[in-house]
Amino acid sequence: MYCTVFSQMSAETTASGFPLVGIDDVDDYIWANEGEGSLPWDRYTHVFDLVQKGNRAFRESNFEEAISNYSRANNIKPGDPIVLGNRSSAYIRISQFLKHRPPSASEYRPLNGLDPTTHAELALKDAEKLLNLQSNSMKSHLLKANALILLERYDMARDAILSGLQVDPFSNPLQASLQNLERTTASLIGRRIHGTPERTDDFDCTLCLKLLYEPITTPCGHSFCRSCLFQSMDRGNKCPLCRAVLFITPRTCAVR
Repeated sequence: MYCTVFSQMSAETTASGFPLVGIDDVDDYIWANEGEGSLPWDRYTHVFDLVQKGNRAFRESNFEEAISNYSRANNIKPGDPIVLGNRSSAYIRISQFLKHRPPSASEYRPLNGLDPTTHAELALKDAEKLLNLQSNSMKSHLLKANALILLERYDMARDAILSGLQVDPFSNPLQASLQNLERTTASLIGRRIHGTPERTDDFDCTLCLKLLYEPITTPCGHSFCRSCLFQSMDRGNKCPLCRAVLFITPRTCAVR
């Protein structure tokens, strides 16, 4: 479970130092939105209660619990904009946390659950559904951009932000997100041109603590020396860091 360690994460920055904008809070469900007869009163009340519980969990940084409540609400009332937007925000926060978490922390406090890429993809899916429902909503464009940033699809993220600015040219969150994106992509381009990548722990195997040799990246996003990984898996088919179950073998897993 992630909820016990979310307090260690900055709510505004990804692992690459990229600030995300507009995910610090979620929207409350309004009693006036009782569905205009689309749901019986008792079912609408259940949706309202689930969203309120999800929002409370989100604000306490219990994002897994928040997602669980939003998903139950979505099962009762599929395609509700408040539910989709709030769940997308929660998926983004978990993905952001996992990308920000250093490998050394995983070694001492392993986590179970989906990898950051999967959470970002789920966030993107909800954001795109929300965008189809509310194309004039600034938040839907911002959520889509944030999910794309976590997936490192920066060109698509920029397009999402620009689309949102066509809807609301004076949106401060969208303007701030565009500025952050342009600064970060310019920095990445500069490093490629000058050929001066910084040495980080990302080049070290967290098992042998040496420079990665024949590196393999697991589906959960962790990298190890090929020999170190499969020696570890002799004791069980789980990632040595996050304990996610791995369905890989030396024959099926290529060196990256």
